[in-house]
Amino acid sequence: MKLGAIVLLAVVLNGCALTGPTLRDVGIVEYGRFERKKSSATSNDEQALTKRGDVVADAKLIELTTEIPAVLGTSFGLRVKFIGEPIGATISCTAKCIHPKITDPASGRTTETEQWQNTDTIGSDGYIGYSFDNPSELVPGDWTIQIFTGSKLRAQKTFTVKPAS
Repeated sequence: MKLGAIVLLAVVLNGCALTGPTLRDVGIVEYGRFERKKSSATSNDEQALTKRGDVVADAKLIELTTEIPAVLGTSFGLRVKFIGEPIGATISCTAKCIHPKITDPASGRTTETEQWQNTDTIGSDGYIGYSFDNPSELVPGDWTIQIFTGSKLRAQKTFTVKPAS
């Protein structure tokens, strides 16, 4: 009987080790205008208007706000916390930015949605945002950043981009 209980315990523990991380929630820690610290990496992203994105190593909140000036170099977004188990596990998510129509002058490609893959760590804060790097992106209106795991919307925030004064 003891051997059976030990084997059962080993199977249960082994089964627990084989399951992936459990994500319970994605909480918004802060939002607004950020100063981003770009790492040296860029990502190729076929769904982005310019087909590339910057990998941001860290970002510092400059102003807690939902009103964003349409100025080159402005970065805005969310700092989020992935809540679940085990702490330290890597989690994949999809970030999506829904915005007014933008046309890339270089390619002529037009879009109202940018989407990119992101990874973060359960228990840690991470920045997900957008930066105005090109004049064609300076379009006033509502810009919504959404965070999905699989098909489930976990967090979102809408920002109002206003013409520069």
